[in-house]
Amino acid sequence: MTHAAQWEAGTALGALRGLSTQVRAARARGGADSARRRALAATLRALVERTHDFTDSAYTSHEHRQRILSLAERIAYELERLVAVAVSLEEQTGNSSGAALESACNGATSAASELERALVVAARDQAKDLAPLAEEARKLASDLAHIASSCGERESERLHSIASQLHEQLDHIIEVCKLLRHIAMSETLQVSAKFAEINLRIYGPQVVTAARTLAAHPSSAAARENLDVFVDMWAWLLADAARLAKELLDLTDERPDKQQYSSLPRPGKHGTTTKPLKAVRLDSDEQAKIAKSGLEMKMMSSEMDAETEKWQGADENNDIVKRAKNMSSMAFAMYQFTKGEGRLNTTQDLFTQAEYFAEEANRLYKIVRQFSYQVPAGTIKKELLEHLDKVPTYVQQLQFTVKEPTVGRAATFSKVDNVIQETKHLMNVISKVVTTCFDCANKVPLAWETSVGVIKRHQSVAPVKYFKDYISFMTVRLSGVKCIIFDQRYILVHILSICKFMLLCTIIPFNDQVGNSNKNRSF
Repeated sequence: MTHAAQWEAGTALGALRGLSTQVRAARARGGADSARRRALAATLRALVERTHDFTDSAYTSHEHRQRILSLAERIAYELERLVAVAVSLEEQTGNSSGAALESACNGATSAASELERALVVAARDQAKDLAPLAEEARKLASDLAHIASSCGERESERLHSIASQLHEQLDHIIEVCKLLRHIAMSETLQVSAKFAEINLRIYGPQVVTAARTLAAHPSSAAARENLDVFVDMWAWLLADAARLAKELLDLTDERPDKQQYSSLPRPGKHGTTTKPLKAVRLDSDEQAKIAKSGLEMKMMSSEMDAETEKWQGADENNDIVKRAKNMSSMAFAMYQFTKGEGRLNTTQDLFTQAEYFAEEANRLYKIVRQFSYQVPAGTIKKELLEHLDKVPTYVQQLQFTVKEPTVGRAATFSKVDNVIQETKHLMNVISKVVTTCFDCANKVPLAWETSVGVIKRHQSVAPVKYFKDYISFMTVRLSGVKCIIFDQRYILVHILSICKFMLLCTIIPFNDQVGNSNKNRSF
């Protein structure tokens, strides 16, 4: 099981997707043997167990709870039909088992799709309340700190009342984070939701504990400082949870007027004209599809930025880095377009940007091809060429997609989606090319390094700076002791890049070999 599959396996959407995959496999094979029937039963049990987070929540409405329970029962019934048909086919006792199998598979797939929508709606219903909940919880923590600081134990009853309210708010927010993880459509968002839940569960009660400690010892500077730290931490965690809820609400938005493109064509008009057309709203399915693709492109843009950061400190004439950064910037602009933001205002702007992106990729291909001639034969050169040889194909596919004529609203939307998908594929292979180029520059002593500005093995950006750039931390004073609290989500997203970088770079003292540019760097 892959790392992504391990995260998805614990979610309701992950179980639903696994179930749908198994049903499709049964349809393709014309049945299911005993092992696959057991696998279907195990997946169903896992799905039902995960829906309990929705149905057992005190904050789920009665309507949503009944809808989820009803659909879960329907899925169980359809799977029971499927298993019965599979057994019948195995025993060859039925003449119409083929039609019955198709009917059972269709019923199970339909029920799974409806249950997925019901879970998303139930989670969205609670996520909409998260921002005001977080703001109220932040104010409660501030009130708690004020009472503990100014009144001490004289206001013990009021202190206890606010602490109880804070615990209730904490439980509600944790429940919402749990549901958000179940409907998250990417590993990154699943990780974010999981650690938001964990951090709130750990640090939330500490606010109340710190307030009671200060109320019992009002003259203690350490207790006062301790409370201030946990109140700040509480506010930071609440803001993080609210941001996560907003992201997931945007990705699962079903309102047709939420997001729009200002140049999607009117019916009967061409979608590739240079003149901006009247704004047309997208339906919910189009919004969700474009938003997910855009988010994936944003993640690839971040990965590209992480790779180019490794080359910092190199000669400014390093064309590999310059081209890669340009492409990352273009990809990010295209991601902003999918959110209705940024400098790309029309679909024609998007198509023009995609053309420039393809041209820049072609230039990078030529530069790296020249670079590859200097790399000695071996495994690393073979890997570089394998990735590099894919670039022209993806460039050509993107160029063909951009130049494809369209007529009508649906065709233009399809072109927008295809352009984003092809750009994403090209961005992925370019990221691998840049990574492999960096490996070549560090593992193989190349005479060409000094002439084109490729960084040398021991003159790369210091590992310390790389960590400072990619680990978000807060320095917190607890009883006079400084400690660093890491943003665990960000570490998980970039941990592979960090480990790879540490393996490639030799950590050396900051002496004269590093150069004057590194003298002012500090940990």
